[in-house]
Amino acid sequence: MSRKIHGVVMKLEDAEKELGDPANFVLSSDNHLTLRRWAVLAGNDPVQVYRMTAAELTNLYHGSKKSSSQTLISDVTHAMFLRILQAVSAPGFNVELTQELVAAYLKSDAMRSVYENAARKVFETLPPRALQVSGPNGVGLIEGTIHYATEKILRIVSIGHPVMMVGPAGCGKTTIVEHIARGLNLPFYITNAINDTHELIGFIDGHGKYHITPFRNAFQNGGVWVADEIDAWNASVLLTANSALANGYIVFPDDPRPVMRHPAFRMVATANTFGTGADRVYIGRNELDAASLDRFATIEVDYDVNLERQLCNGRDDWLSYVWNIRKIVTNKHIRHVVSTRAISNGSAALNAGLSWNDVASFYLFKGMSIDDRKKVEMPLDKSGKKG
Repeated sequence: MSRKIHGVVMKLEDAEKELGDPANFVLSSDNHLTLRRWAVLAGNDPVQVYRMTAAELTNLYHGSKKSSSQTLISDVTHAMFLRILQAVSAPGFNVELTQELVAAYLKSDAMRSVYENAARKVFETLPPRALQVSGPNGVGLIEGTIHYATEKILRIVSIGHPVMMVGPAGCGKTTIVEHIARGLNLPFYITNAINDTHELIGFIDGHGKYHITPFRNAFQNGGVWVADEIDAWNASVLLTANSALANGYIVFPDDPRPVMRHPAFRMVATANTFGTGADRVYIGRNELDAASLDRFATIEVDYDVNLERQLCNGRDDWLSYVWNIRKIVTNKHIRHVVSTRAISNGSAALNAGLSWNDVASFYLFKGMSIDDRKKVEMPLDKSGKKG
């Protein structure tokens, strides 16, 4: 072997060593250039290599060393997830594309089991996401396990526009805002459902002492303020908050002079309905006036299945069971919430030694009638899967 050929072989081996086992390879911004170099060193036309998409290059490397035990399913899995890998590995993590692709593949019942197995391998190899945030107090960072909707909502909150997140109970709406406040380097304040204006703006007691509120702190000093479950608020309270947003100032009971809105004040509302009133599940909800609704950018937020997989404490059996219960509850229009908390808390309780029946009763079916529970469990076999 000539020195030139030997040199190429050594460089090829170096590239393969850096990229790792083709069967477990995941494309990232860190190894993209090495992958192109490998493709050229492996004897492919350099012009064609530099015309290849990231998905084509990944497919090329995946197919470079096929073991004799590799099955057709593995090939299908690779083809199915190449575009998803490309999306989730790219800077910024294209959540919309990923969800679109997953939804398209899930339409095929024949591919459902392939999706579930492959998704587990793909998403478990991804490092925790990190979002860099430019806010009023400088540049911050959101790291770790975050909901898919965080980035989209963050972009709106960072420019000062009020946001209303609409979604089922326990899907992570409040946690999203906590992450956003941390990334913006702003204090986090929250006000739960309230019935009187004094709970919003504060009051002076019989001893002449003013009692401040989370809204006052955020409005006057800056911070991310959450109006939690705003569709359960009293209408007069909501009008007071809406007036403060519209005018940019508000008068508090301890001072006749108007307090101007701080430049770093951010408002996020959470709701279970779109402000149209009560439904079968959320019966204590009010209809919101059009002026209040028009003030917000309204974003629908649902359960994040990839986040739930990371929060199931390794209990895929419990995760699958809860997901199937959720589907049945939804399809049968049963008035019950099957939240992400049922997955995280229930799986932790199982790992702590509680029995399956106790965990299901304490965390999943709590408050559900016996008749409804029978309706939900009947379509499931003994393993907890849909029969």
